[in-house]
Amino acid sequence: MASDIKIFKYVLVVAALFAVFPLYAQNMAADTLATAPTPPDDKALEAAVTNVSSPYYYPLLFERYREGDTTLNLEDYRHLYYGFVFEDGYQPLEDSAYADSITMTLSRNMDKGGISPELYPRLKYLLGKALNERPFDMTYLNLLTYIEQMEGDMEQAVKTARKLDMVKKAIFSSGTGISKDSPWHVLYRADESAILSSLGAVSTKRMYITFDVEYFHLPIKNDGNKGYYFNNGRIYSKGVEKKRDEGKRRFEFNPLYNPRSDRHLKNIEY
Repeated sequence: MASDIKIFKYVLVVAALFAVFPLYAQNMAADTLATAPTPPDDKALEAAVTNVSSPYYYPLLFERYREGDTTLNLEDYRHLYYGFVFEDGYQPLEDSAYADSITMTLSRNMDKGGISPELYPRLKYLLGKALNERPFDMTYLNLLTYIEQMEGDMEQAVKTARKLDMVKKAIFSSGTGISKDSPWHVLYRADESAILSSLGAVSTKRMYITFDVEYFHLPIKNDGNKGYYFNNGRIYSKGVEKKRDEGKRRFEFNPLYNPRSDRHLKNIEY
């Protein structure tokens, strides 16, 4: 979680920028949900991404993602995003090695209307490194899209923006977000903040109502919704760190879960 805190700090540094330059990809034309939202099936996903004969075999699918392949569809992105859980690189409880450097670089920004152009090269380098660690981080993708657009590299900006758009759609495809029985499934707590930001929703209260599901209360309704639900149980699952000697998964206790927290939901008023 410390890495998410660092990311949040840097988001605060550029909060004004995101108000002016919202998530670019949210308005891009892309795949829409053909079926009702369905939660990811981890067992089926693992079988698909580890099967060399599968169209979703992760090394090949991920290489297409890295290259900015615009033919990747929503199902591809569901396997990319949720399939990352089974990669050694998925370490959601570890600090990001580049979050502080990105924060410090942005803190030198002197342009109140955007990001100072002289910071672009350093930021692009740091963002590239950060995205090697967290390839689907929506905040990093958003910032990189902005820089590429401001530099005039529209071809690359469109590719990066599409990545952001499709990652968000993959998350939206996992649930409705408006019920604890149909939450949006995320791999990092920072993804929750990014989704809320993309919706223009501001949460002032958050609580775990089950071991896996976190509820974000909105003081001002968003599209008629009082709050949103996220399933971030994979953060505390050690399934990504398969015990090589046993080949089994074990789970860590979620230190933020209070089994009595769901009782407070009925006391929230507008």
